[in-house]
Amino acid sequence: GIIMFVHIGNNIILEEKDIIGIYNVESMRDSEEYKNLIESLKRTDNLVSQVNGDARTLIMTKENGKIVGYETNVSTVSIAKRAEENKKGTLLGGLYNGKI
Repeated sequence: GIIMFVHIGNNIILEEKDIIGIYNVESMRDSEEYKNLIESLKRTDNLVSQVNGDARTLIMTKENGKIVGYETNVSTVSIAKRAEENKKGTLLGGLYNGKI
């Protein structure tokens, strides 16, 4: 099958099949659940972030049996559009061609 990738900013590209969910941080930043999730990811060294606490989107993945969170300042709408573009053939055969 074709491997689909999603570019989430900061030169990070994820395999679409690994993505569990894409969450709008701005809408849940103050919730206890979100704070607990981020703390848990940090504690287990499974949070990938280059945004210094200023994330707009949290992408949760399952990679090699472990849960990993990626924080990015790219909006959830943009990430979802990129994933949709992949399905339309922007990325052929899983090769990143620089169009996103």
